[in-house]
Amino acid sequence: MDKSKYFFCYDLALKKIERYGIEYITTAISNKGKQFWLYEKSEQLQKVLNER
Repeated sequence: MDKSKYFFCYDLALKKIERYGIEYITTAISNKGKQFWLYEKSEQLQKVLNER
């Protein structure tokens, strides 16, 4: 898996990017026991992240 193509979101507050129509691919628990949401990187995702 090429991790550079994906954004791993561990912050529940940041997960609110979904209100911009950005959907996560999957959610899982990390090896350290913390939940994360996986997003495919895109121009739209980067734009929303830059605005935060």
